[in-house]
Amino acid sequence: MNRAKVLVVEDDNFTRSTLVAAIRTQGIEVVGSASNARDALAIQARYAPDIAMLDFDLGPGPTGIDVAHALRSRQPNIGILILSTFRDPRLLSTKLPPLPSGSLYLCKQDIDDVRKIVDQLLMVNEKRFGRVVRKIFPKRETIPLTEMQMDILALVAKGLTTAEIARQRNVSEKAIENTISRISVQLGIVKDSTQNQRVQLTRAYMRLAGKST
Repeated sequence: MNRAKVLVVEDDNFTRSTLVAAIRTQGIEVVGSASNARDALAIQARYAPDIAMLDFDLGPGPTGIDVAHALRSRQPNIGILILSTFRDPRLLSTKLPPLPSGSLYLCKQDIDDVRKIVDQLLMVNEKRFGRVVRKIFPKRETIPLTEMQMDILALVAKGLTTAEIARQRNVSEKAIENTISRISVQLGIVKDSTQNQRVQLTRAYMRLAGKST
């Protein structure tokens, strides 16, 4: 692994420099770091990294998944590790492309030691060469909601009324109410007269998105 060249893509300057410093202490070569798609592609053209470690949410513009596909289109065997605060990428948008084949998706909330990142990089590197990964290949956590339910959950979390959500979705308010009830069941939110359902749903969304409530 110490011969693998890694590209780090993260839009937050402090987080990016911290990640680079942390994985370098583990003997991993970081050939470059970038905050956006354009710089990431420029670094790739110059250094041909073996693995790209990308933040999922890069702010306005292309997401980490978009950048990963762009990197793969130029370098088909590049390994991909995506870091995210979102338990499921559909929480950001249900219209995203699928994760690149063979890539790993790691939730930042699950990282309590740099070795966890290194372990994922090791697995990406083994997968890149078609080797058998000795550890159980981790599966990305998927929230048990349909894309339509994800969209409505996001609108609830934004504070939109049932009437406004119904207007935007071009359906009846009753249909939205029923969908919200099904979402609550799927997320294990028990109906309780002492709790506001919308507040509970918003808290659930924020928790799954890795944001404080």
